[in-house]
Amino acid sequence: MVAGFHSFHWEGCELPDAELEQAHDELMAPTEGQAYLHAFRTLLHSGHTVAAGIALDHFQCSGALTRFGGESAVTQYGPDVLAVARELLRQPPTPEDEDTSAGANHASALNAMMNLAQAADVDLIADALALATNANVRSAACSAAATALAAAETPSPRLVAALGAVAFGESLDVDLEERTEALHAVFEADDPEATALLVRATESGERRMQVYGALGLTINGRFHDHRERVERLAATWPQDAEYPASLVREALTGFHSIYWLEARLDGDPELERAHAELMFPTGSEEAYHRAFRTLLHSGNPVAVGIAFDYFQSWQGLGHFLHEDEIEAYAPEVVARAWEVLGDPPSPPGLSPRTGEAANHISALNAIGARWPQPSDARRIAEVLERATSDEVRDKALWVAYGVLDTDETDEAEEAEEAEKADDGAAETTPDHTADGPDRADRDRLVDLVSRFVFDPSLSGHHETALRVLGEALGPEANPLLLRALASDNWDIHVQAAWRLSRSELIDEHRELLEETVEGWPVEVMSSAHDADLVRRAVFGGMHSIHWEDHRLADPDLYRAHRELRAPSGEETYHRALRTLLDSGQEVAVGIALDHWHHDKGLESHFGEQARAVDAPKVLARAREALHRPPSPTGAGHLSALNALRVARSWEPGDAALFTDILRQAADPEVRSCALYTVSGFLYETNTADGELISTLGALARDESLPVSLRTSALGSLRDAPGDAATEELVRATGCQELEVQAGAALGLTDEPRLADHRDLLTRLVASWPTEGAPWAAGLVRESLEARD
Repeated sequence: MVAGFHSFHWEGCELPDAELEQAHDELMAPTEGQAYLHAFRTLLHSGHTVAAGIALDHFQCSGALTRFGGESAVTQYGPDVLAVARELLRQPPTPEDEDTSAGANHASALNAMMNLAQAADVDLIADALALATNANVRSAACSAAATALAAAETPSPRLVAALGAVAFGESLDVDLEERTEALHAVFEADDPEATALLVRATESGERRMQVYGALGLTINGRFHDHRERVERLAATWPQDAEYPASLVREALTGFHSIYWLEARLDGDPELERAHAELMFPTGSEEAYHRAFRTLLHSGNPVAVGIAFDYFQSWQGLGHFLHEDEIEAYAPEVVARAWEVLGDPPSPPGLSPRTGEAANHISALNAIGARWPQPSDARRIAEVLERATSDEVRDKALWVAYGVLDTDETDEAEEAEEAEKADDGAAETTPDHTADGPDRADRDRLVDLVSRFVFDPSLSGHHETALRVLGEALGPEANPLLLRALASDNWDIHVQAAWRLSRSELIDEHRELLEETVEGWPVEVMSSAHDADLVRRAVFGGMHSIHWEDHRLADPDLYRAHRELRAPSGEETYHRALRTLLDSGQEVAVGIALDHWHHDKGLESHFGEQARAVDAPKVLARAREALHRPPSPTGAGHLSALNALRVARSWEPGDAALFTDILRQAADPEVRSCALYTVSGFLYETNTADGELISTLGALARDESLPVSLRTSALGSLRDAPGDAATEELVRATGCQELEVQAGAALGLTDEPRLADHRDLLTRLVASWPTEGAPWAAGLVRESLEARD
């Protein structure tokens, strides 16, 4: 069986036929997208419990399907997965055996339903909970139950009771973690039975149960009736009480606002009452809506700003109202926000925490990228022109994103309608997409956003501005992105490259991007993460380990290198690897060796076992590289040494080869790598070459070398077979450095060396400090004490 994720619950089980086994192999080590998805469907619809269970586990495992199908794959197969999961839940729980735990079929089904469960599934989940005998099934059932209860218009008393039995049933062998998982699922049920369970939890002797019970009482309209209970209980908890006690305390504090903390409502009782209702709802939706509109339509800038913050924040209206109710407020809120943006910026004292223009920041945040219309281009352009603070500019750029993005869609729709119209109708229909006022406003807005990329006086917003241009304008942004790519500002340059390397643009600009990225420094100080993303998009995977600053000029070798970085198939990969290995060029051979030995190279694409295909040629080229004089950077020797170390396939002549490398190496990294490789060589063979042992001893005693390298040499000596290294270890104990003494002494603690050199070790230990000694000194002491 190939390496990879097998499943959650079916590790030791066998599949009944070769077709299913082949499909499972494909899931564990995918070859390409369509094959992966076909294998998934084969297992899912096989009608075999183990096969279906494996498919459900892969569906849930880290979004496995999204690797080959994106979000659409999850959407596409979600209904099939849900149907199969329901079928497994209708089966009796599978019995426990040596390969699987009890109820593995239910565990896989419930796990897959974690984000898919619907209101119709409440009884199936309740049945599974009642039959569950282990933690895997109960935990998955609680997660699925929460999703099903949230989807149900009316609560399911049966499912709530089943969750209550897990949370409080004394007959079950259920740990505290499972009890709180069940209690957490109860949060989603808005009914008296669920509330009673949460109240009961607050009376528990277990603080974790108290915390979850209290948290549940802060949501779904329960808080007003139970706030006093929650306050009283929270006061008994220590300040460092475990999560989610902090969420309970936040609920008790209430959500004030985003940008108006410490601001005052000027003692207006009506506004203060309205704000209090939003912070701590009484449970009446009518009162809640009335309070929100009171603040929104008041003439008080602080009250209006608080209303904007409540509209936008998930801690605001989203904590009490459903999404569709919040959506219904959008026209009203957005209209009010544009009114506020026409007012002067508020003075710093009005909002001490936020400072100047808090009213504009709240208004822009409420509009965001979601609510503007194409007709708002002129208004947001004026806001950008007048803005005097960075936060206002940042918020305004996101509104501009929404304006331009919406405008592109509307223009496309208008153009489509125009094509359908007949010639006569077209003559009488106004052209809003040509050079009229709307187009002029849009062009003005694009120009303003572009200034945040190219105007040094507006620095600090280039990343957002490039995102607005690149994502909202589509192909229209290409000239601007190409201009940004030519920027002397490294961050702007990389951000533009990242935009141009997106999947929809990269093919059009690949040649330019390849030339650009090849010229980048190996070590990138700023924008390093984004630069790495561009490199991977343009060239595929890693370039190499020791040849990053080299480009292969030969077109055939360059194409072979590209194949290693982004393989089109396993056979073509090995053919490309051999092309580089047989090229006779040091750089090409070194790159091939790096891809062969490193876990981000060949192994990441085809698994560790794929190394065997080209191993003989790789080892021959590695030994040839080690026989050549080292390059100034030592890259050739580093690539070769790592390949030999990973291969663990030694030859008699390797001892002399390693001896020469250790004696000649001038680069500390090469010498360190050679010592690492020699350790494996000595440990895995019975070779105790006298010259190699003598060279290691000389390195260990060489006071001109770093202590870390000398102790590495001692580590290699400790791996030597038999008694070959004893003399060198004894000689090294005479060195002045405590780390070297301890490293050598550690090698003498193995039998029969310990018996022969116990007196020497005892004297050494007596001379060492008891505090601050190297780790090896502690092990030597322990060995002597154990012997005594």
